[in-house]
Amino acid sequence: MAAKNRASRFGTPLRPSPLKENAAIAGRRELLLGAGLVLLTFLAYLPSFHAGFLWDDDTMLTANRAILSPHGLKQIWASTLLPDYFPLTSTSLWLEWRLWGFHAAGYHTTNVLFHAASVLVLWRILRSLEIPGAWLGSLLFAVHPVNVESVAWIAERKNILAMFFFLLTVLFWLRAEKSPVNPAGTPAMARRFYFASIAFYVLALLSKTAVVPVPFVLLLCSRWVRRDRGPQTLSSFSPVLKRTVPFFVLSLAFGLLTIWFQYHRAIAGEQIHSSPPLERFVGA
Repeated sequence: MAAKNRASRFGTPLRPSPLKENAAIAGRRELLLGAGLVLLTFLAYLPSFHAGFLWDDDTMLTANRAILSPHGLKQIWASTLLPDYFPLTSTSLWLEWRLWGFHAAGYHTTNVLFHAASVLVLWRILRSLEIPGAWLGSLLFAVHPVNVESVAWIAERKNILAMFFFLLTVLFWLRAEKSPVNPAGTPAMARRFYFASIAFYVLALLSKTAVVPVPFVLLLCSRWVRRDRGPQTLSSFSPVLKRTVPFFVLSLAFGLLTIWFQYHRAIAGEQIHSSPPLERFVGA
């Protein structure tokens, strides 16, 4: 009785407030939904854990001297010996070679883990954009057959890594765009999120330069976030354009680097045949 009186006298609640209870319930629900996405992703890709090496896995991994050599990181990062300049992807394989060697299951597991992580980040992006059915959309991305080649093929690690960092780039860009302002009108956390977005974009480019169109994706996301603010004029949208300048510069630099590697390393000396238009259409 005395303890109850003291609690009442000092205004201490005897049980959690409804707001805290609702937050706890929402947190558990988020955790279960996220765990569901990861579980369904792993179930969809269970067959890949028993797969071995195929096609150009030897070029990228098992017969790649830069991967096999203890000093291969120098070749990976500071030379033009490899067909493409995807040093972060090659570094991940170099590290895993020390763990798994010729045991393909380890590499497949890493691919599925990165894919599952991308699914979770995509879910957060769709929720940030207030897209209806964000969880279902993420689930469709998780199990869609279009991703099988990238996830279940070790040599396509570059796609998995680039996608993961690409999605983090978009997520932190959106967080910067939606960050609250302090009384002085200066973004409270926007600067940190913005620079984190640039850093993740660099990591995506170092994984595979197919992400060069990212600046346009960021502009579209910003336009979507501002869709309820009425017509957007060029002057009102110019601050967003300025913030994408570093991304465009990075895209141009890595794009030119990739073109050089393609012409001098990947397809150097090869004769490129031009197929008839109908054949190219059917192939597409």
